[in-house]
Amino acid sequence: MLRRTLYSWACNKNAWGTEPREEWQSARNWLQRYTLPVSELEDPDVLRRGLDALCSKLDGNPAAAKTVKRKKAAINEVLGVPVERGYFAHNPLVGLRWVAPAVADEVDPDGVPNPAQVARLLTAVAAQPGRGPHLYGFFGCVYYATMRPAEVIHLRESQCRPFPCV
Repeated sequence: MLRRTLYSWACNKNAWGTEPREEWQSARNWLQRYTLPVSELEDPDVLRRGLDALCSKLDGNPAAAKTVKRKKAAINEVLGVPVERGYFAHNPLVGLRWVAPAVADEVDPDGVPNPAQVARLLTAVAAQPGRGPHLYGFFGCVYYATMRPAEVIHLRESQCRPFPCV
C-alpha cells in the first residue's frame, strides 16, 4: 500500500492537486508519522542505514550490485532538491564513506547453456509462429557470435558474411 501510495499519489506530480484516495490516506498518515525529517539526512549514520537498505530487495534477498549502484545514483540526484531549496549547504552524500557491494563480473558456468541445449532452444524458437524466425536469428547471434542484444538489434544483413568452416 505504501508503494502504491508513493507511486500513484505522493510522487506523482499530476496527482498533487487532488486529495489521496481513502485507502492511500492511511498510508500517507503512516508516512507522516514515521518518516524522518529531511534534516536527519545530514547525519552520516542515517545516510549509511539508508544506503545499506538499498542493498536488499523487497523480499529481503540481496539486490544486485548494479541495482544498488543505480539506486545510489538516484538518491544522489534526489538529494540535489534539498540542496537547491536551501535545506543543506551541500549534498550530504558527497564525502560519505560507504562501500557498495562488489559487482560480480564472473559468469556462472552453470547458468550458461551448452551447445546441445542452445540447438534445441533455437529449434523451438524457430518453430514459433510470427516472430519465431526473427528470434531464431536474434538468439543465434547472441549465443554463437557472443553479441549483445543491442548489437543484434542494429545488425544489418549487409554486415553479415559466411563463416569459413575449419
